[in-house]
Amino acid sequence: MWELPPFFLTGENGIEGNMARLILNCEGVGLVMRDLGRDIVMIGRAPSNQIVIDHPTVSEQHAVLLRTGASYSLKDLDSTNGTRINGDFVTDAELKDGDTIRFGPVMAVFAGAYRKPLFKPRD
Repeated sequence: MWELPPFFLTGENGIEGNMARLILNCEGVGLVMRDLGRDIVMIGRAPSNQIVIDHPTVSEQHAVLLRTGASYSLKDLDSTNGTRINGDFVTDAELKDGDTIRFGPVMAVFAGAYRKPLFKPRD
């Protein structure tokens, strides 16, 4: 099973900021990181999608990511080969930081927004 390399993990030395990201492991390309800066992010093989996955087993309009407040959900758009989150086929699911998503043979990891915790200085 493919896992997100440590340098992409959120936390002390990882991805920081207030924007969620999708990190894809694309055949022949390697890791590709996409910021999720819109309320609606279309994913699929067609060039009109915000995230294009150029693989014949990925549908032209495969799935959509929807942002509601600070959370994201994924909806499969009746794709031919389905979408898996953490190994399970889904039609609609809320995403959590670190979820693995599979679009055909392409694996991705959802990296939710990370904000450094605020610490009160010690007296």
